[in-house]
Parts: sequence; C-alpha cells; structure tokens
Amino acid sequence: MIDLHTHSRASDGLLQPAELAAAAGRAGLAAVALTDHDTTAGLPEFLEAARGLSVEAVPGVEFSCSWYAGVMHVVGLFINPGAPELEFLLKRIRASRDDRNRRIVERLQELGAAITWDGAAAQAGGAVMGRPHIARELVARGVCQTTQEAFRRFLAVGQPAYIRRYLPLPEEIIAIVHRAGGVTVWAHPLSKVRESPSHLRQTARFLKERGLDALEARYSEFNADDTAIAERVAGQVKLLTSGGSDFHGDPAAGIALGTGHGDLAVPDAWLEPLRARAAVHAQTHGAK
Repeated sequence: MIDLHTHSRASDGLLQPAELAAAAGRAGLAAVALTDHDTTAGLPEFLEAARGLSVEAVPGVEFSCSWYAGVMHVVGLFINPGAPELEFLLKRIRASRDDRNRRIVERLQELGAAITWDGAAAQAGGAVMGRPHIARELVARGVCQTTQEAFRRFLAVGQPAYIRRYLPLPEEIIAIVHRAGGVTVWAHPLSKVRESPSHLRQTARFLKERGLDALEARYSEFNADDTAIAERVAGQVKLLTSGGSDFHGDPAAGIALGTGHGDLAVPDAWLEPLRARAAVHAQTHGAK
C-alpha cells in the first residue's frame, strides 16, 4: 500500500518529518508522500530520513485554493521543492496566513477567549501556523474541550472568528506545480459536501481542461460509495487516481498512517502513472 497525503510538524501534524518517514517504514508502506500545508520546509529532513528505509519518500505539498465561495485543496506530488516560482508562491501564501492568524487571535480576544498570540504560536513550534494550532491553544486554555469544538464554535467558515486569507486559483497552482516538475491532485473532492456524481464530473472536467492530473479517489473520510463515485468519475474524465490518509499524527482523530480509519487501501499500482506524468512535466518545463 501507499499513502500520498500526510502531514508533519512542519505544518499542522504532530510528528517530525523524520518520524513520519520512520513510521511509514514500520507500517510497511511501499511509498509515502509528505504534503504539508503551504510549505516544503519538512521535505529535506523527510527525504534524508527515508534513505535506507524500505519506503519510497515522495516530495509533496498541499495548497488551499479559492473556489467560488469556498475552498478547494490541491496536492502536488513529485515536486522539486527548490523551484523558485513554487517557493515564491508559498512565501506569499504563508505571509497571508500569518496576517490572518493574528487577526483571528485578536478576534478571539474580542470575543472573550483567554488566548494569546505567543501561546498559539507555541502550539506550532516554529512551523507554519494554521487554524489547527489556534484550536489546540483554545483547548489548552480550557476555552474548548476539543479542537473539533473550537472549529465548530469559532474557527470554521461562518463562525465568529473565521477570517478569509489570500488563496490562489487552482489553475495557478496547477501551472506552478507542473513547472516544478510535479503532478497535481484534487484532494478529498467529496469530503466536505457529498456532491452529485454529475457535479463532481463537471468540476473534474473543468479542472482537467486547466491541467489537473489526478483525483484523490481514496481518502480516510470516504465511504465505499464515495470511493466508487470518485474512481468512476476519474475514469470518465480520464484523470489519474491518487489516495491518502491525510494523517496528522493525532490519536484523537483515529486516522492511522496508510490505513486511515482502518479500511483505507491505496494500491501500489497508482504510484507509477503519477511518477511518469511528473516526469513528463519535468521534461516539458526543464524542472530539475
């Protein structure tokens, strides 16, 4: 099995990148991708730690993209983390995220929550800070019992402390990932809203016309029907398939590396077509 969607301490996961690689080796995975949010900072440690292990380490990153009134997630796999254009965009996204985080903390303080910027930043431990770190600080301060409650009461879209940030368009991400020698995957396309197959197909076709390479057809939060729909749509639109657990290392989430909630299984055979497509992009754009 493989797992092409995981997170480390470099963004909002709980394991260090080297620990993630080691855990993937112990789990018997053939390959694992580190796809931290808006940063490639953990990739050097991750790739180095995987040397000599039985697991293949795939360099990746996960982006949040603007999609009409909401947000879409796109994962890049087999990227060159040193590509200047990619790193420039990531820096812009992180700067916007940092500004948004400060405004969220200020909003929470206005709402009477006992939270400070330093406390929230400490939850990130020097990594890219996001709403999950603020949620953890709300739990640590006793404002909420769980991070899920923190999102439900304060941080989710439409809640009193939610603040939008700069999000690139998916076609911008697709083009930049291709120029960095990677492939693009529409992540968990059914996880937030159970779209109709026709709507999913329409969106997938729209994105494919703009260069999207693959659909994340197997995911921890998908049930059997979701997986069947996603795989069928990928075949109809002629997209490659990918899959992953979205592992963050949080025991409370009940998501295990490679197996999700226990029944996730992403076939090894899905890796090679993604690698081959990445090689085409790298050759086309001269990425190294």
